[in-house]
Formats: sequence, C-alpha cells, structure tokens
Amino acid sequence: MNDSDKGTETLKEFRDFFGFIQNLWGLLAGVSVFFPLSNTLMKLIPIGHFYDEPPGSGAFQYLSSELVTSIATLITVFVVLSTFSRRHTYKAQEYRTIKRQAWISFILGIGSLVVYLATNFGIYAMFYGPFEIWGGDPRRLIGDVFLLFTYGSFFALVTRAFMLLGMAEFYRMRDNLV
Repeated sequence: MNDSDKGTETLKEFRDFFGFIQNLWGLLAGVSVFFPLSNTLMKLIPIGHFYDEPPGSGAFQYLSSELVTSIATLITVFVVLSTFSRRHTYKAQEYRTIKRQAWISFILGIGSLVVYLATNFGIYAMFYGPFEIWGGDPRRLIGDVFLLFTYGSFFALVTRAFMLLGMAEFYRMRDNLV
C-alpha cells in the first residue's frame, strides 16, 4: 500500500469516526472539548483572579481566567487528536480493557477536580499565609501553575474517558456490522 492509499484510508476512517460522533458517546466526547469554554460562561468551577474571589481563597494571581480556559481547551483538543491517532492500539484491545481505562481516566479526572477545588480554597491558609507569600509575590506563580495543572487535568482526563468510550463503541459497532 503506498502513502497515498494510506492517507486516503486514514481520511476515510477519520470521516467515519466523526460521523459516529453524532451518537451518544461521540456527542459526549465532542462536547467535552468545550467544557472549559462553557465553564467560563456558567461559572460552575471557580476560576477567578485573586482579587475577585472571597478573602482567603487561593485563586489565580498571575494567570487570567481566559488564559487558563484557553490552555485547558487546547489540552482537550490535543487529547481528542492524540486519542484518535492511537486508534489502532485501541482496536487491538478488548472492549472491557478500554472501558476500564475510561473509568480510570474519569475517576482521576474527578480526583483532579477535587484537588483543584481544595487547592483553590485552601492554598491561602495552608501555603500562602504560613510562608508569608502575599499578593504580588512571584512565588504565587507556583500556586497558579499547580491550579492550572489540576484544572487542565480534570478536563483532559474526562475528555479522554469519553473519547475512549466513544472509540470502543465505534469499533465495536463497526466490527459487528462488517
């Protein structure tokens, strides 16, 4: 098979997969890419600037909510494309194995959210206050990066969970039809 045929086959499989995105699992995987952006609109997960949040909360000092949201969205898009690029690995695995990986990703994602929230509301009392890290201190960047990491991890891991379930269903349905 030459490179042109491989490229055509990959494009066809890509089109088939995104056609599949219209079903339940695929829809969930597709929508999860926009979770970080929708959070900006709905304000479900607190992601404010230090001076916008109630006193004693950790919130971001140097990173804006727009930057954090953009990075989280970039990460989720990367996870979608990365997961799709590893589709041949998932095709070879059993359905149960992929489901287990999806559950692990989902649970780790929820864990990241819990760590993010605990850090957001507890970092001041546990880290900034005792070490006298006041507003404007460059050491606050450590807290900002940690909050960014846990916030982005939540969306990346939940997106991966939905993508794995979507791909498992896609290949299981396709293999049963052929």
